[in-house]
Amino acid sequence: MKLLSGGALIVMLGLVAFACSGEDGKDGAEGPPGAKGEKGDTGPKGAQGEPGPQGDQGPQGEPGIGAGGDGGGTVPEGTLNASCLKPCHTFSGIVEQWKTSRHYSTYIANLGGEEVDTWTGAKACGNCHAADGPQLRLEGDVTFSGTTGPVHLDHGQLNYRDSTVTTSVSVKEIVYAGHATVAVVGCNTCHDADNNDPHLTGDNYVPGAFPLRYPVGANDYAIIEKSSAPGVSDGTQSGKYRKGNACIWCHKSRKDATNYVIDNTGVTSTTWGPHEGPHADIYTALGGYHFGSNTYGSSTHADPAKFPNGCVSCHMPPVAANGNIGDHSFYPQLTVCQGCHSDAENFNVNNGQSDVSERLQALRVALNNGSGATNITGPLLTRNGTTGLTAEELKDQNFALDESLPQGSLKLSKDVAGALYNYFLVARGSALGVHNPKYTKQLIYDSLKAIGGTPTGSRP
Repeated sequence: MKLLSGGALIVMLGLVAFACSGEDGKDGAEGPPGAKGEKGDTGPKGAQGEPGPQGDQGPQGEPGIGAGGDGGGTVPEGTLNASCLKPCHTFSGIVEQWKTSRHYSTYIANLGGEEVDTWTGAKACGNCHAADGPQLRLEGDVTFSGTTGPVHLDHGQLNYRDSTVTTSVSVKEIVYAGHATVAVVGCNTCHDADNNDPHLTGDNYVPGAFPLRYPVGANDYAIIEKSSAPGVSDGTQSGKYRKGNACIWCHKSRKDATNYVIDNTGVTSTTWGPHEGPHADIYTALGGYHFGSNTYGSSTHADPAKFPNGCVSCHMPPVAANGNIGDHSFYPQLTVCQGCHSDAENFNVNNGQSDVSERLQALRVALNNGSGATNITGPLLTRNGTTGLTAEELKDQNFALDESLPQGSLKLSKDVAGALYNYFLVARGSALGVHNPKYTKQLIYDSLKAIGGTPTGSRP
């Protein structure tokens, strides 16, 4: 075989390559569908779509089972009858209102605390702070020395003259005779449900079924402790405040100013003076220490003709959504004030509270450091129990936090002790004059003047 030369071979390969290259052919026809594969895994759940349109209302159903009305049947055992919740246990009912009150918060604050034994037990505190304290007083179930207790026990009097003391006049306070282990002012403290408690009878509440325990008729009254003369423990009759009488049973000084503020008064502890919350003594314009022959008046706030239920009128106005039963939070309502003071935006009506605050501040300064008060040799006020008020404490408005500074063997004259007593009475019970503006200002004015200070403003 004759071999091709290199050049001829290259030419030959090129021809072969050229001969193999041409246009692509057309695609062939689509083949038949393949066989169905196996089912795959389920994918994740998609987001919820928009709600569809509401359907047409269905026909009215047949009357249900009920305790009365068209149903005509009876409530099956164990079924909750919502009507029994009113007016006490609804979301804005009496119980929920009470849970916002200081009566409730004081109970919670002392529940299981170290103070429990001092609030109740064989002591005087339980007369007001124990759940059954006022009830036991009303029933005469109290403890006292001697043979004769308070002469007006059935009207709330706490003090009595101890007949076992013959060498001097001894006015004491009755002792709580119950066995409560916590301090709580609850429903049964004020209301008598012994025979018609809906929780026991199963009946729904009806107006009048839960009456106040205390004398609240048109001619009834309560007693504050201040007596008519030294050596006598007869108390003072308050105005006839109907439902407000129940408040006065506890919201008072607990001290008989006539027998408590005397010549050569000894101040030996920080608790000297009226008990906290002596609102009735101010409101009635009867409980303060009165100087000499000065006369004392009262504002219209304490007029039973205008406010027949006294304290209740402002602190417990009726709640329309609750069957017109009074608000049991017990906080004063500005809407009541606006009935007379239509433009009032707060309780500082006509700057009355500001005025009283300024007057009280002047009395406080005089009692603490004797500035202008020639009858005082040292501070009479304290917060730490050992020294007078600091400069910062003298400036604040927390008058109710001030206490009496023990004076050791030093005795106070009657008027100085009376001024100190009145300071605490106003600081703790006047609401900066709201309870009785006129009487509050008179007490402050006379107290400051009696100890050598210069009163601010005029005497009403």
